[in-house]
Amino acid sequence: MVGNRSGRRSRKLLKWISRYSGYWQLICTPGDEHMNMVTARNVMKCLAKNGLHEFIFVFLYVHRDEEFIKSMLSFISLDLLSEEIRHNGMDGIIRMLDEHLR
Repeated sequence: MVGNRSGRRSRKLLKWISRYSGYWQLICTPGDEHMNMVTARNVMKCLAKNGLHEFIFVFLYVHRDEEFIKSMLSFISLDLLSEEIRHNGMDGIIRMLDEHLR
């Protein structure tokens, strides 16, 4: 059963990558010249909309050297994120990230 769920999850990710290949390129490319706050918000919203929340954390880590990401993360601690997930789920996290990227 676990293998089947993992397979479905992998297929879901591959379909997303196929549909949003430009976003996938941005997620995987630190220092990309097209990365800015608006693009970051769009990428994170798209990942959230498609239930790929764990890739938001990958995205933030890959782009941790971007000034706007550094600034946002300085306001949001991992403990705060954990509490927000516990109380409001990933939707609360998406709202917080979105608010700090304005």
